[in-house]
Amino acid sequence: MPSRKMLSRRQCIFVIVVLPMLIVPAMFILKHADGGLAEVFIPPKRATKDNVVRKAIQRVNLTAAVQTQKKPQMKLKPRKCFDYIWTGTCRDTCFTYNIQAKQRQRKQQILKCEKKKTQLKILYTTKQKYVYKIPFQDQCLRKILDWYCRDNKRVPNIVHYVWFGKNEFNFIHFLSFLSVHKFQNPCLIMVHADKMPKGKLWPYFLQISSKVVQVHRKQPKKIFKKKLASIQHKADIAKLEALKEYGGIYLDTDQILLKSVDKFRNSDVTIGMDYGTAAANSIIIAKKNALYIKYWLESYRSYSRTDGNKHSQMIPFKLAEKHRNLVQIAGDGFSFPNVHQLSSLYSKNVFWGDKYGMHMHLKLHDKFYSSRLNMNTIKSMNTTAGAVARHILYGNTDPCSAKTVIQ
Repeated sequence: MPSRKMLSRRQCIFVIVVLPMLIVPAMFILKHADGGLAEVFIPPKRATKDNVVRKAIQRVNLTAAVQTQKKPQMKLKPRKCFDYIWTGTCRDTCFTYNIQAKQRQRKQQILKCEKKKTQLKILYTTKQKYVYKIPFQDQCLRKILDWYCRDNKRVPNIVHYVWFGKNEFNFIHFLSFLSVHKFQNPCLIMVHADKMPKGKLWPYFLQISSKVVQVHRKQPKKIFKKKLASIQHKADIAKLEALKEYGGIYLDTDQILLKSVDKFRNSDVTIGMDYGTAAANSIIIAKKNALYIKYWLESYRSYSRTDGNKHSQMIPFKLAEKHRNLVQIAGDGFSFPNVHQLSSLYSKNVFWGDKYGMHMHLKLHDKFYSSRLNMNTIKSMNTTAGAVARHILYGNTDPCSAKTVIQ
């Protein structure tokens, strides 16, 4: 008997898969062949006279409704955002800062340290309060500061704040951070904190600046086995340890900058003075491991809970007089006014053009003055504090008058 030929693999696939796909449509066509192809391929329905009339009536009704509907009146908008004008010779705007405005995304700097890469990167985030957190004395942070934040000056262009407790981030705090952002433009703004600030102005500032990082640390409880008495003394220790560890520019949260302090970054340490007999520790500029900062920390061996400002102001002044080769004294150009000159800040309007910084004395203001400082009150406040706030916010010190100008 002749041998039967076996189907190839391709032929089997054709018979099993492709052929049924061809047979089923063919059978469907043959079934409806008597009725004509028009039954198989049904054409779209033709429009009858009733449908045409009904659609015409609908069009007439729609056009009548559009004609009867009143057009909304367009509000006149000024060509420029002039909701305030200057009373001085310079005509400019007092721009309104909208603290309710939220961006969908904002920039946030993050630190990445791998075996072969050390990066200071920009992250786009939708989290309004997110801040990159890194532990105090972290090796990655040291590498980032040495790689990205060092220049040809002795003191790196980084700014330190100390923030202990989840407290309200108020308008004076906002001015301090904004002045640093605008006038100093640091590589990083390092907030040494156990908990970050709260309030509407904090996420608003994070939209303005992407350079804020949290250096997480607990509040120091003891110094040389001696218990620290108050939150102020704990902050004093934290600020000195931050400057010793990293170097940079330290500011109290109610201390503002009026201009860049780059000219002082070539000295090992620079401090201000209060009424000629005490150091002003609201702003300190120091290089990493500065000898004067080490002496200052060592002086806390004689610390007592009843010392008050002895180790924060009196002893540093004596150390500065003793070691003049280790520290530069900037007088009151850093932290004007002192506690006895508050009226110059909140009741008068004095000249401050030669100053580099100003101490707003937040607690004393809240205790002795009823005037509130916010985005609206400072626009027309005819005091030194009002002029300084307008200088930081708008770049103009003249008071604004509440007039609307449409051009």
